[in-house]
Amino acid sequence: MRGAMSWSGSHCGLSCSGAGINLVYLSLLLWSSCSGMDGLADFSKYLSRIITSHSVHACDGQQVRLYCPRHSTISIQSAFYGRADATLCTNGTAAGVRAANYSCSAFTTLQKLLSECQSHRDCQLPVNHLVFGPDPCPGTIKYLHVTYKCKPTEHKSSVVCEGEKLTLHCKPPRVLIIYTAAYGRGLGHTCPSQDRGTPPFECLNHNAVHTLSQSCYSKQRCVVAVDNQTFRDPCYPGTRKYLTVLYSCVPQTLLQEADPDVLHRPTSHPKAHPGPPPAHPGPPPAHPGPADVAVYPKDSRTPGNTGVMMKHPETAALLFTSSVCVGLLLTLLAVSIRLTCRGLRHTHKTQTRRSQEEEDDDDDEEEEEMTDCSLLSDSDRQLAYCWEEVSYRTADAERLERMERRDMVIQEIWMNSDLYGTSCDQDQTPYLLLSYTQLE
Repeated sequence: MRGAMSWSGSHCGLSCSGAGINLVYLSLLLWSSCSGMDGLADFSKYLSRIITSHSVHACDGQQVRLYCPRHSTISIQSAFYGRADATLCTNGTAAGVRAANYSCSAFTTLQKLLSECQSHRDCQLPVNHLVFGPDPCPGTIKYLHVTYKCKPTEHKSSVVCEGEKLTLHCKPPRVLIIYTAAYGRGLGHTCPSQDRGTPPFECLNHNAVHTLSQSCYSKQRCVVAVDNQTFRDPCYPGTRKYLTVLYSCVPQTLLQEADPDVLHRPTSHPKAHPGPPPAHPGPPPAHPGPADVAVYPKDSRTPGNTGVMMKHPETAALLFTSSVCVGLLLTLLAVSIRLTCRGLRHTHKTQTRRSQEEEDDDDDEEEEEMTDCSLLSDSDRQLAYCWEEVSYRTADAERLERMERRDMVIQEIWMNSDLYGTSCDQDQTPYLLLSYTQLE
């Protein structure tokens, strides 16, 4: 009985410990779901960081720092060292204000930034005229102004030779963002020239990113002619050039949140070869007329009828992930409760069965004890009976032996009386026997 109680107690302890483990699992899952929500928020910040352009400036004698989050690198858009703004880096003195009226710039600034910070995550650079070559305006307080983007490690690239057309497109509702664009020629063998070999130097126009961004930024599709009329020629005459582009497709709503002026920004096209009309027309008018019903029927998946979830994909993803986490929590809770109840039910059944078995064992032991007792009493009785019978037989044997001795004594008396001539009447025989008995 005690063994059954201890076993049931240990089993109940195991069930309780199992329930505690399930609660720990629930806590871990809740923590992971909360961490996942925080991760979604961080991912939204990451998207905003890689979409928007960033600007930093620093005065002479200071340091400028360019920084991008993980899984992204710096992509220089523009760089200026010199003086063009009379309100920056004046030190608040009259001499500084007078010196700020001069305008000057170093032409090697962009190349310096490209060589030091391009494709890095973190870059720090001192600001002084020794870094950017000869002082463009001695005695004037200068500053460095840099515009850059954070290029994601997962991006698209395209290389188009001179004389061809560049076509970039994204699936709706995503739009284009240009990170880098360089027109010219590097040291590789891309787009080889048949007339002359590859020149032993680089000639690249990195300002092509501005021209291409004006034509393709925030669009789903754009076509640009790659030639000297569209982009400035940085090489010697007769050098065959090509355009290298790194771009990405981002959600249009996210771009609008990061850059609210993107819808009102005028679009400029390259000077030549505007290209065919885009394959995906813009969104329909707010109040479509009868002619627009056939083009954009109700409930169609057009940019204007994408709904709240399509307009806010990050919110939809967050809601979906939250619902999945809540569903997992409820499922795990239900499974934990079911397993706990099943363990308790199994414990109760096992305890009941054990108690019944113990009762049956106790009854069997009592019956065995009673049987032993009854068997012992019978043997005792039989032994006593046998002893009494032996005693009775011993007494009878002694009585017979005395009677035989008596008869022998009487015979001896009669015989002796005949020998010695004495007479002994039969009436005296009882007296003789009595005296014999007393002698014995």
